[in-house]
Amino acid sequence: MNLEGVNMITCGNGNCYVIRGRSGDMLIDTGTEDYRDEIETWLQYYNVKLIFLTHGHNDHIGNAAYFSKLFGADIVMSSLDLALSRHNLMHRIYPVGIRGKVILSASQKLMGQSTESFAVNIFPEDGVALGEKYGIECKAVKLDGHTKGSFGIMQGRDLYVGDALMNFVYPSSSLICESPKAARESLYKIAALSPERIFFGHGKPIETGSRAYEKLLNI
Repeated sequence: MNLEGVNMITCGNGNCYVIRGRSGDMLIDTGTEDYRDEIETWLQYYNVKLIFLTHGHNDHIGNAAYFSKLFGADIVMSSLDLALSRHNLMHRIYPVGIRGKVILSASQKLMGQSTESFAVNIFPEDGVALGEKYGIECKAVKLDGHTKGSFGIMQGRDLYVGDALMNFVYPSSSLICESPKAARESLYKIAALSPERIFFGHGKPIETGSRAYEKLLNI
């Protein structure tokens, strides 16, 4: 797969990304505290001004407070996931299939842990541009289902989906969801957007024309 222009930081089974801007960069998700040093080493090459959290689960927000203070960066996250970010197990989570049951079981310990609290400076809106102040050209895309406040980022024809989609073994809609119905609707929304490349919070990216892409979006 052609990853030209993509700034992807893999930490364990999760991914963080950086979108470059003309006068500042956006970090998408922050990984867990276990990978803080590794992620920070990568981020020394960037000028992080915004931190976009796709949703409130600990494996995506674990370093949000730390990196926000370190870089003086504003945090962007949906208001619908604010309470969830402080207590990941406050909502019932439904597994989808055998893979979902495995992921949910493996996630319970991390979700039960507490993370350093942080203030959210910007609440995204569906289809609205973000980061214009720093010359970052992208827009927020609401992709609820995994959580009520799940959002992705569209940059050109690239779509960063957080956990709205997952690539465990093979790409699919979210395998653990607050609402499997909403997660399926988000999959249809993504198909309508027709991104050229899809970047997951977990798993390898895929691109248009590949068998995995076509199977995922039923092309």
